[in-house]
Amino acid sequence: MPNEMLKGSVRYLLGNKTFFIYVFAQFLLFECITNKVGGLLKTTSLIVLLVVLGYGLKVTQDVIGGGTSLPKIKFNELVNFGLKGIVVYTFYLTIQASLLGLISLLMNFPEFDLEELILDLHETMTLFYGHDPVTFILFILLGLLVVYGTIFFMEIALALLADGGKLRDAFDFPRIKSIIDSIGWKEYSADYTKIVASVVILVFINGLFKSYGLISILVGVITDMLAFIVEYRGIGKIYGEYKESVKD
Repeated sequence: MPNEMLKGSVRYLLGNKTFFIYVFAQFLLFECITNKVGGLLKTTSLIVLLVVLGYGLKVTQDVIGGGTSLPKIKFNELVNFGLKGIVVYTFYLTIQASLLGLISLLMNFPEFDLEELILDLHETMTLFYGHDPVTFILFILLGLLVVYGTIFFMEIALALLADGGKLRDAFDFPRIKSIIDSIGWKEYSADYTKIVASVVILVFINGLFKSYGLISILVGVITDMLAFIVEYRGIGKIYGEYKESVKD
């Protein structure tokens, strides 16, 4: 259940309370900046992505190794993981964006960001009334399937990168398939769906407080941190259990 995933993530966050306060302060700073300027410049966004992916992969590595609290990370590790993570992230999201663009073109819908489509209900309803209901529902379902499918494989690729630190491992597609075969496609789908459901719940909660000033910033920090840990801890846990089963 998603609540189990969320509870485990909260325990992981609070495992080292002193370091949690430090990480919380970084997330708060980022949230304040984005709210103040209304978005980040491309250069700044790239730096943020590098830091997020770098530390996220460190969390995954830590969980694979049995870690129970937020890990500390050296600058060189952050940059190394971050740069390699960006390569993997860009590869899979390029595939995702291309497929979503093709769906939009074929079905005569504007190109879209799935998260915005879910959260911005006014725009979504405008699309609904401007198209045949069956076509609209099919459009949404295909979009969900593409996003779900690309990240489904990307998560294992990132786990491989976190485990060995080698970029080529993230593009070893036969190995990725073999790992999912070993976990079990049904079992991995169930565990992965729990991660997705937990993140969706957190994004939805965040959206409910978008117009509440300081409260929205604090809620944004908390939900962003939890979503971050849910994803990177979750895939580390799945991959770590796979490694243990292979040893046995």
